[in-house]
Amino acid sequence: MMLLGHGAVYDEQYYTVAPPMDGVPWRYMAAWCEATFGPSTGSIWTKSNIRIPNERWYQNNSKFWFRSEADRTWFLLRWS
Repeated sequence: MMLLGHGAVYDEQYYTVAPPMDGVPWRYMAAWCEATFGPSTGSIWTKSNIRIPNERWYQNNSKFWFRSEADRTWFLLRWS
C-alpha cells in the first residue's frame, strides 16, 4: 500500500507518496520519474543534498515529493 501525504519544500506545498519497501525497486520508480517528469536535483543520494527551490519532483525520506497533485496521480497510476 502506498502512503499518501503532503509537506513543504522551501515553503511550497508538495504531495508525497511513500511506496512500500517490499514492492518495486526504488531505482525503477526514480528512473520512471526522471523520464516522465524530467531530472530533479533533490535526492538524498546527491553529494550536497541541497535542493533547488520549486523542482517538479524530489525523492527524499523514503518518499517521492511532487509539486502537482496531477503528477502524484500519474505516479500512483503507474506503480499501483
